[in-house]
Amino acid sequence: MIETVIDVTDFEELLNPVYIPYLYDQHRYLVLKGGAGAGKSHFACQKILYRTMTEEGHRFLIIRKVKDTVSKSVFQLFQDYITKWDLDDEFKINKNSQVITFKSNGNMILFAGIDDPKKLKSIEGITGIWVEEATELYLIDFEELDRRLRGIFHTYMQIILTYNPILKSNWTYKKFFSGLTEEEKEDIKILTTTYLDNIFIQNDIAYKKLLESYTGNMREVFTLGHYGMLENAIYTNWEIIANDEFPDDEPILGLDFGYINPQALLRTVVDMEEKIIYVNQLSYLTRQTIPQLAREMNKMKLNNYRIIADSEAPEKINELENWYYKEERINKKTNKLEIIYEENGFPYIEPCNKGKGSVLAGIDYVQQFKIKITERSVNVKAEIESYQRRKDKEGNILEEPEKGMEHTLDCIRYILYTVYYTGSDPYFYAP
Repeated sequence: MIETVIDVTDFEELLNPVYIPYLYDQHRYLVLKGGAGAGKSHFACQKILYRTMTEEGHRFLIIRKVKDTVSKSVFQLFQDYITKWDLDDEFKINKNSQVITFKSNGNMILFAGIDDPKKLKSIEGITGIWVEEATELYLIDFEELDRRLRGIFHTYMQIILTYNPILKSNWTYKKFFSGLTEEEKEDIKILTTTYLDNIFIQNDIAYKKLLESYTGNMREVFTLGHYGMLENAIYTNWEIIANDEFPDDEPILGLDFGYINPQALLRTVVDMEEKIIYVNQLSYLTRQTIPQLAREMNKMKLNNYRIIADSEAPEKINELENWYYKEERINKKTNKLEIIYEENGFPYIEPCNKGKGSVLAGIDYVQQFKIKITERSVNVKAEIESYQRRKDKEGNILEEPEKGMEHTLDCIRYILYTVYYTGSDPYFYAP
């Protein structure tokens, strides 16, 4: 193995200043909680890459709750930094197995989802763990990971947790903030940050305005980075179900457009007799363009399903409805032009019904249903857990919900209000 020496003399200059001391922190648990846009995940990635290049014998495990979210989030983030730092020749990236290897010393960075226990069990010799969006996990998930990080290592073993502190009822609060002994505190290092600590987004005026527009619980969590308190929950009629409990019946898709805000796409099945709506998250991404969304939806073969979309973006609905893309080449045998790849539009997309009072009427109607959310729908769970009614300046509870992170919940409301409350029962579009 040919050893390459990477100059990390000026590595600190690549970091947000607030995180520099934590590059060298050796506590068992490094808890990076805070608001949106604080750079928590970016620092965790940077620290692991730093240790990968400067220490020997590592096998880092990067974890999210759902394996399907890994490739477009943390796995992509590592690739982005390797390219940004002009280190593509120094790393081997296996996109199929999602393993990144530093060629010089053989250190490995492995990626997995908690919902893929077979892969997790096959990974041995872990020397460090990063849990992204730690609030998505259950305590039992974390305890299993904690047990996996054992033994004596020549530097130190550490679990990094990054998350927005959704609610005090979440296990992370009880584990790292509540009722700890002095001995337990010795193993924990905590840093709370907000977007104001992130020097790299100071020119992103639109994103900063979005965070500053939040009120109530959303402001506490996503703007200020504090643990939220759910006092006036709107939906208590929900439960989590196993992924395989989602029915293979007549689906309706819900789509809430966004760009700075997340763009949410759900698959639902409604049982009108039992008053149940089953919800399965398909996509939840920021800074996703309509062409990117159309390509993802083509990959999922959603062209022939009914889609109830946010009516405030008719131009986006029209773009998806009429989407067409193809790639061609000359057939060397026939010398004729042939299509080698093709994407089509979504002819059954339609705008949701909106009007004066439709939000409150829609919420009232959704409350009549039991909402069953699949385990993989982590963003639906996060939103519904923190969705509550707004208060006025005197502290009086109002009927209106707090505005902020309710994109998947809007999808659910679009479907039930448009199709069942103001419309007729849906039918299934088959290819």
